[in-house]
Amino acid sequence: MATKKASAPRSDAAKNTPSAPPAGALQFTVFTATVPDRLTKVLTLAPDGTLHKESAANTMRGSAVRTVAHGLAELADILEALDPAQATSWGVCDAAAGAAVPIVPEREVAETPGAISRTRRHFAYPVGPGVLMLDHDGAPDGELSADVFRQRLIEACPALADAPMLWRPSCSAGVCTADGRELSALTRHRLYIPVRDASRIPEAGRALVQLLWAAGHGWFDVGRAGQALERTLIDASVWQPERLDFCAPPLLGKSLQRPHAAPRIFGDPLALFDLALIPHDADTHKQAQALKKAARQQLAGQCAAQRERWVATNAPALAKRRGIPVDKARDVLQRASAQRVLMGDFVLMAEQGKPVSVGEILDRPERWHNAQFADPLDPDSDTRVAVVNLKSGQRPYLFTHRHGGMRFELLRQSARIQVGRGMRVATTDAVLAVLQERGELFDYGEGAVAYVSDGKARPVTPDWLTDHMGRVCEFYSMRHRRKADGEEAPEEGPEDAPLSVARAILAKHGERGFKKLVAVVTAPTLRIDGSILDRPGHDENSGLLFYCEHPNPPRVPVKPTVQDALAALKFLWAPLALFPLVDAVANGVALHGLLSAALRASLPTAPGVGFDAPAAGSGKTLLARCIGILAMGSEPSILPPADTDEETRKRLFAVLREGQRVVLWDNVREPLGSASLDAFLTAPTFADRVLGSSETITLPNRALFIATGNNLRMTSDTCRRVLTARIDAQSETPYTRDFSFDPAQMVQTDRLAYVVAALTIVRAYITAGRPKMAKGRTASFEHWDDLVRQPICWLAQQVAAIAGTVEGSGLPTLADPMEAAARAFEQDPETTKLRALVEAWFAAFGPDQTTVGGAIRRSDTDALLAMAMDDIAGQAGKINSRMLGRWIERMQGRIVDGKRFVRIGHRAGLLHWAVHQSAALRPMPAADDVATF
Repeated sequence: MATKKASAPRSDAAKNTPSAPPAGALQFTVFTATVPDRLTKVLTLAPDGTLHKESAANTMRGSAVRTVAHGLAELADILEALDPAQATSWGVCDAAAGAAVPIVPEREVAETPGAISRTRRHFAYPVGPGVLMLDHDGAPDGELSADVFRQRLIEACPALADAPMLWRPSCSAGVCTADGRELSALTRHRLYIPVRDASRIPEAGRALVQLLWAAGHGWFDVGRAGQALERTLIDASVWQPERLDFCAPPLLGKSLQRPHAAPRIFGDPLALFDLALIPHDADTHKQAQALKKAARQQLAGQCAAQRERWVATNAPALAKRRGIPVDKARDVLQRASAQRVLMGDFVLMAEQGKPVSVGEILDRPERWHNAQFADPLDPDSDTRVAVVNLKSGQRPYLFTHRHGGMRFELLRQSARIQVGRGMRVATTDAVLAVLQERGELFDYGEGAVAYVSDGKARPVTPDWLTDHMGRVCEFYSMRHRRKADGEEAPEEGPEDAPLSVARAILAKHGERGFKKLVAVVTAPTLRIDGSILDRPGHDENSGLLFYCEHPNPPRVPVKPTVQDALAALKFLWAPLALFPLVDAVANGVALHGLLSAALRASLPTAPGVGFDAPAAGSGKTLLARCIGILAMGSEPSILPPADTDEETRKRLFAVLREGQRVVLWDNVREPLGSASLDAFLTAPTFADRVLGSSETITLPNRALFIATGNNLRMTSDTCRRVLTARIDAQSETPYTRDFSFDPAQMVQTDRLAYVVAALTIVRAYITAGRPKMAKGRTASFEHWDDLVRQPICWLAQQVAAIAGTVEGSGLPTLADPMEAAARAFEQDPETTKLRALVEAWFAAFGPDQTTVGGAIRRSDTDALLAMAMDDIAGQAGKINSRMLGRWIERMQGRIVDGKRFVRIGHRAGLLHWAVHQSAALRPMPAADDVATF
């Protein structure tokens, strides 16, 4: 099945997503400042005859107008008419077109009705037509004209050859003196590309940067602090929806002039470019990374030399400001430049040039979370270029958009701990106290310690913990040095982190004092009681850690209505709209996958999800990937099924050790099921021996299991543990079908909004009073039944009530997903064999008892009985009595069509069996009571 990475249908149900504009109109924002009174740059003639540039001011107070332009010609007219107090951003706020919204500092928003701040909290790229701005500020091989710059972009990304573009010079380009002496040529450029879906701009920008590197148009400069600054033909730091683009002409000093350079339009001024045409494949990324690595290594010596000069220059001032020794100041600066770690004594410049130490910021998270600062290594008057995130759920960090974007960890000063003979216990206690205070390590399962990185919890090893200790503690020992006069004097000497202490900490099961960790989530979720967890950090009640790098994660509505739930379903179902799911049960299973993806971390157990189809290329794996992305926020690893139970156990345990939240087995051919898989699906923890050691550890199991296969079948014990949805394109060649959008990319782009939509459905069910809609409570999956199955059955009723109306258009019909279990039992090979045998046995003997040997002798004259037994225990043309007897023992008591094998007992040393039938016996579980078996 082919997919097009084109503009995907979206829904306005996503919270904080700007509403749709007039069809085809480009959306952006025009800011007008009141304080300060100008936004544009000021250009003057320096004493040495060069051009002096005074950076543009940042909007603190003023207004924002959501503006639309019909085509590039109209856009050019709007930009040409801007005055020095105005600037644009290419994101928009959620306001009506043409309406002016007051802009105030973020700290004043709550106190100013109707006002917003120029932050990511209020501005986003529009889901629909908008503008991609490309900013060129020079190249290492000489200044480029507009035509050469555009041509190099097309060489790196041929798809841009057909893209409509508006060219304008940068604000400081094309300036000369009154007598005509050129101070800055027209070699700094802006290209504005009208795009079909502006919400994809950040992703497309990153892809374009990779293409430029792969094409040889990337390089590194040496920064002021010795950092390697990544560069390409375009500025990679501009794709922020709230960032100002200073499009107005500059204010010129005396004796300067800037002849007008008319805008130029390339291509169809009314066309829209599809950003999905900018490729971002693995090969390009790999090539770009290799070139970056080589360029960085070539520059390493120059960076080190510049870093030493920067440290030597700035250390005395930092030491004086913070009252610390110069050597310590040097260490602080060295870590900032070389390791991108800002220690407690490092000083940042906040708004209005106020200096603040990292220690002060860490001490007051409520005051400084989401606060903006100047770039830490290259500060200037722009104190909004960096933002601090103190509530990501893990180590605090600062992200600066300068130089393409850099992330700096914020750390307090390292603790100093003494080591020495006879001090192991004291050293262990001291290190443990430091680790407890930092809160970066967690007790994970039984016996394991986990560290969270990139949203995944991974058990640590003694070697890893030793390295970590060396990074967060300074170890020293006391030595005695003989002085010149013969006397001994104590002296401190540095020491490596002791491995023995790491092993001692890992051995202190239940005594470490770390927080308990059950799972890590990277999006809002619900606790097991249905309450909302949407604030980053560790939640003590549930044991969940919400890890989120978004400064303002979306909130889940507390009391959504039925209408809210239906709108959320329509939005959530949009990526799945083109998958040919066969019926309401298949839709219910697919929705189970979506809701379970959002809730799995809170559920002790949950059924797996299976997708099957009659032929390859129907979309099974793509649909499974969509659910995996919703659960993880990234592509799930796709694995082939294991051949043996032992291999199955090892693979499942390895997935948990790696911190994966999704297990995706693709292209299952044999009937799915094994003892290890069945245990994995119905147990909240999973244990195995650590490879290479005799140690066994038990880890929390909050992973969602997904399997795909053509005509997927499961063994009897797995039928109720994996719910299967069938996809049927009813095509001889389903792999030739063409999607008009890429569902996986759609989920990836708006993942948080889709998660909130899933949770909105569950919260609406809870608000409705948790009505019992499906019979029974699914054994082994009781909490899943409460938070997933029942809401789906409730929602099915709401959808059915508006079927055939305008409100019901675009909504899938739904049914109880547990009906899939009953179907799976019907298709189970073991069930088929049992049905055939009990029917033939009962036809031959009625309710009378007999032995296995007697039944085999009867089969000599009973063709139906012979066929049924041969299917189970046939060997070389004969029936193996021992194999048949063991099989019947395994199946005794299981009811098929009202009949079951009953063990009568031994007579004359032979075991007798009978098939009993009774109206009181329940037949195979029906759709409405399958949950009770």
